[in-house]
Amino acid sequence: MNTHDVRMQGAPTLLHGGAKQPSVPLRNPLHPSVVDKLDPAFVKLYNDYIANGPPWPTDINLVRQNYSALYSYATAPPSGVGGIGETSVPGWEKYPGEVNVRVYVPPGEEPGLRKVWPAHFNFHGGGWAVGDLETDAHICHHICASVPCCVIDIEYRHIPEYPFPVGIMDSLTAVAHILANHKTFSIDSTNITFGGESSGGTIALILNHLFRDGGFTDKLKGVIVATPTISDVRKYATPDMSPWPSMKEFEFAPLLNWDKLKWFDTFKWMSLASQNPGIKPKEQRRDMSWFADAMNAPDFKNLAPVTYIATAEVDPLRDEAEGYAKKVEEAGNKIIMKRFRGMPHHFMHMDRVLPQAREYVQDVIFHVRQCLYPPQEPATATTPPDT
Repeated sequence: MNTHDVRMQGAPTLLHGGAKQPSVPLRNPLHPSVVDKLDPAFVKLYNDYIANGPPWPTDINLVRQNYSALYSYATAPPSGVGGIGETSVPGWEKYPGEVNVRVYVPPGEEPGLRKVWPAHFNFHGGGWAVGDLETDAHICHHICASVPCCVIDIEYRHIPEYPFPVGIMDSLTAVAHILANHKTFSIDSTNITFGGESSGGTIALILNHLFRDGGFTDKLKGVIVATPTISDVRKYATPDMSPWPSMKEFEFAPLLNWDKLKWFDTFKWMSLASQNPGIKPKEQRRDMSWFADAMNAPDFKNLAPVTYIATAEVDPLRDEAEGYAKKVEEAGNKIIMKRFRGMPHHFMHMDRVLPQAREYVQDVIFHVRQCLYPPQEPATATTPPDT
């Protein structure tokens, strides 16, 4: 397993883990248990933009309204792409309906002439309950502008209106539909990658298993994700009960902490009580399968040729993601794992300010390119036989 830690170099030594002592009390200060573990650049960013902001809303509709713009003050502007289009495709047939997809086309096409591109599928994060096509838009732009591939972002439906695992099954159904109609989308259905962050990264990892089970491993060339949620936090009443030390260590981490994890998880289980004619709760629980805890996947062998998993050091989900990576590696798969030191869960959305976020975006670009356009082995010179 390749493990590489990234911390901003040359940062000044400041008070309280890197932030200057505020002249006035902050409304939502960083918790003392994590201040010294955070990178000074993030501490300053937090104090400047977040510490005096409003508290996290309890109304999920309010969270949805603002979620994709939460870190817009620190997000790098989109890069140039050849074009962007949106359409809708079928979602999970058990709950009929459509999901929106956004297709980013790389530059380089002549007017009126569509090329056939490899494809990278992105699944946004948001605890299964929030997020949309704007959540990862900057990352999708950067990939498409830097790698000659279509980037296709899937806007799956949310819990609790639809039962978990609707996000996973919508994504699987949408990808299958797009691959079956690859000519319409002008993509090479035999050369694809998956990616995403947070719960979107979880979707990509789970689809890796499902594609293998469906006999499509040869199409999937790599999975590139960050900060996935792996375990079922419903099993634990307190973070001390979790088998993952980071859950306790970063109980009070910024941006994503124990209370927010439990808040999002409530909607997952609430979704099983949603009204769906003809579908009983017992069947809904059966549909959940092992998806609530990806460590329980029945088979870890013969997954995609490469799996890249980025974790954030100051993230309660850090250890479970690294535990999952270890299990993937132990089954004989190639795994690349990188821990970004001093970073919280959502760091990758702050790439205008944080060097680690820019490093992550460049990692994604590099690995998507390597998977879709693998370096050619140099031809071996042969010596003619003696005559």
